[in-house]
Amino acid sequence: MIKQGFLFNRISLRLRVFVSLIIIILFTVGTLGFLMFLHFNQTAETFHKNRLLRKEKTIIETIDYAITDYPEEVSEKNIVDVLKPKIFEFSDINDIHINLYDLKGNLTLTSEAKIAEERKRVPAQIMSILSLSNDRVEHIRTSDKETYITVYTYLYNINQRPIAILSLPYMHDDSFQKQEFFLLIERFSAVAAFVIFIGGLIAWWLSKSVTARIKEIAERLNKTHVVGHNKPIFYDSNDEVKVLVDSYNDMVLKLNEQSEQLLKIEREETWREAARQVAHELKNPLTPMRLQIQNFNRKFEAGNPDNKEKIDELCKGLLKQIDTITGIAEAFSDFAKMPVRKDESIDIVEEISLALEMFDDKFVKYTPEIESPLYINFDSSYLVRVITNLVKNALQAVPLGRTPEVKVKIRENNGNVNILVSDNGTGISDELIDRIFEPKFTTKSSGSGFGLAMVKKIVEEYGGNIRFRNNSHEGSTFIISLPLTPKKH
Repeated sequence: MIKQGFLFNRISLRLRVFVSLIIIILFTVGTLGFLMFLHFNQTAETFHKNRLLRKEKTIIETIDYAITDYPEEVSEKNIVDVLKPKIFEFSDINDIHINLYDLKGNLTLTSEAKIAEERKRVPAQIMSILSLSNDRVEHIRTSDKETYITVYTYLYNINQRPIAILSLPYMHDDSFQKQEFFLLIERFSAVAAFVIFIGGLIAWWLSKSVTARIKEIAERLNKTHVVGHNKPIFYDSNDEVKVLVDSYNDMVLKLNEQSEQLLKIEREETWREAARQVAHELKNPLTPMRLQIQNFNRKFEAGNPDNKEKIDELCKGLLKQIDTITGIAEAFSDFAKMPVRKDESIDIVEEISLALEMFDDKFVKYTPEIESPLYINFDSSYLVRVITNLVKNALQAVPLGRTPEVKVKIRENNGNVNILVSDNGTGISDELIDRIFEPKFTTKSSGSGFGLAMVKKIVEEYGGNIRFRNNSHEGSTFIISLPLTPKKH
C-alpha cells in the first residue's frame, strides 16, 4: 500500500485529476451496466412467473368448468374420462403441456407425446409437501440445457374433495429476452462510449483548468521577491483554489509592507554610507590645502622677490584640490539627483552608436549582432549615462602599458535586449565581486565610486538587470538586460 501510494504521488497533479475522473466515469458506467443487468434478470424472472401464474389460473378455471359441467359427480375414478377428450384442446389453447396424476402420484393422463420415465410419478418430496400444505408446489429442473418450472397442485370436485394432481411443465425460454437484452447492451455500449468520450474531454478540461490555476500561482511564487513590489493574483472563482490565492495575496501584502520598510532602511543606510564616503573624499583634498596655506603663511616674507612665484604655486595647488572637490560634488549630485525621466520608444542600436561617438574607435569597437531598428522604452539621456559610464570604467580598468580593447555588443534574447561591454583589463578579484555595485565603492585610485551604482539604479528602474563575469587574466564583461517594446510599423 505504501509503495502504491508512493507511485501515485509521483504522478503529476494534472494526470492524477484526469485519471481519477476517468475512473469515476468508468465506475459509474460499469455500475449502471451491472444494475441494468440485474434489473433485466429480475424483470425476466417476474415475466415468466406471472406468465406461468396466468396459464395456471386459466387451465384450472377451464378444468373446473369441465368438472362442473359434467353430468355426474367427478371423482378420482372418472376424472380421466372427464378430461381425456379435452386435454389436448386445453394444452394447445394455453400453449403448455398438461399432466394429470392420481392422488398417489401416478401418471394417469398427459398431453405430451412422449414423457420421460422419471416423470411418470410425482417426486416423493413434492408429494410430502402437497400432503402437508395442500398448496401448489413449484419444482425447477433442467433437461437438455433447458430449464423447466413445473407446477404441482390439487384438483378439486364440486364438493372440494381432491380428485387428482395437476402438473404444468413450463419451459423457461429466455431466447427472446436475451435477444432484447443484447440489443439493449449494444445501445447502452454506444451511449456509454459517447459518455466516456465526453467525460474524458470534460475530465481533461477540468484537470487542465485546475492545474493551470495552480501553475499560475506557482509562477507568481517563483517571481516573488523579498525586495520589490509583488503583484497579487486576481481570482474570481469561489472554490478551493481561492483559499490558496487568498493566502498568497495576504502574504504578498505583508511582504510588500516589509519590503518597503526594508528598502527604506537600505536607502537610509546607503545615504549614510555615501555621506561618510563623501566626507572622507572631501577630507583628502582639504588636508593638503590646509598644509599648503600654513606652509605659505610660515614662509611668506614681505618684499621677497620670489613671493609672486610662491603665490602662483599656492593658487595652482588650491585650484587643483578645488577641482577635485567639485568633481566629487558633481558625482554625488549625479547619483543623488537624476534628471526627470522622459521615456520614449528609442532605437537602442542607433542610440548606443551615437553615445559611443565621443570615444576613439581605435580603442572602442561597436559590433551589434542585430539589425536596426530595435526599440525599447527608455530615456535617451539615461541610456547615454549608462553606456558612457560602462565604457569609461572599461577603459580605466586597462593597466598602463597595455593597449585598451573595449568591445560593445548588443543582441536580442527571448524578448529582452542584452548589452555587453567587455575590456582587456585585469578583471575584478573575487573578494571585490560582492561590493562592485556599492555606491561608495571604487577599485580606482581616483573617482567617487558612484558610477556603477548609478548604472545599476537606472537599469533596475526600467525593469532590467546588470551582471558581470570576469577572468582575472582577460578582463571583465558587464551585461545589461532590458525588456524590449513592440516594433514600430
